[in-house]
Formats: sequence, C-alpha cells, structure tokens
Amino acid sequence: MKFPILKLKLQKINFMVRTIFILLFSIFITITSFSQSKKEKKAIKMYGIKSVTEMVTENMNGKETTRKDSYTIYDKNANKTYYEEYKKDGTLKHKESTKYDTKGNKIEETNYDIADSNPEKNNKKTFKYDSENNKTEVSEFDVTGNLT
Repeated sequence: MKFPILKLKLQKINFMVRTIFILLFSIFITITSFSQSKKEKKAIKMYGIKSVTEMVTENMNGKETTRKDSYTIYDKNANKTYYEEYKKDGTLKHKESTKYDTKGNKIEETNYDIADSNPEKNNKKTFKYDSENNKTEVSEFDVTGNLT
C-alpha cells in the first residue's frame, strides 16, 4: 500500500532540512572567514608566520588551472596588517590595510575595492581609545580625505 501524501510531506521536510542546513552552514562560513580566531592568531604568532598566500586550483573542461585567491600579511603580534583578494581572472579585486597601536588596538583601517566602481566603498577609518583600551571614537573618511 502506497501513501502519496506521506511521500510528498517527506519530500517537503527533506527540502526544508536541506535548505536550513545550507543556510546555517553559509552563515557559519561567513562568520568564521571574516574573523581571526584566537586559536588562529596564536598559531600565527607561535610559528612566526609573516604572510599567507591562498591559491585555488580548479579543473575546468579537463584543464587544471591554479590562481592566487588572496594574500595576507601579519605583524609580529599576529595582527592582520594587509590583505588582498583576487578575482578569478587573477586581477586584484579588493585590498585593505590595518594599523595597530602598541597595545594591539586597531587605529587605522583602509579599504579599497578595485572591482567596484562605487567610490563610497573605498574608505579609511581611524579609531581612538581611552586609557583602558575602550574605543571612544571612530572617524570615517572618503577617498578624497573628507570626513563622512
């Protein structure tokens, strides 16, 4: 005896479970890829890593190609000081640089999106802190140096 309604409900449930899993996985990847974990920072410092180049190898139509995907530079305290991201064709897509004070506080951040023709995405931020390392001020400047 077959139950077509039950089969249809199971298909809907499976689709929903897969969709929720993909959504949660995507959120997890996004969060973890944009933050530098303490464990990662500790390993970078412990092994004296100064830079990391990420290469991607793809197999398209039976032809294997390797390209640079990103390049990151770290300071002696394992803070990310420079980052470049590349497009699939190998051209520069995005770059950012960050400066830190002697206490490890981020004091300057510059972002430049080469791929985006919108100059509003290209900016510089400066940060100020009090004596207890609490952020007290954030200033954002456009590409011409004007405070926004």
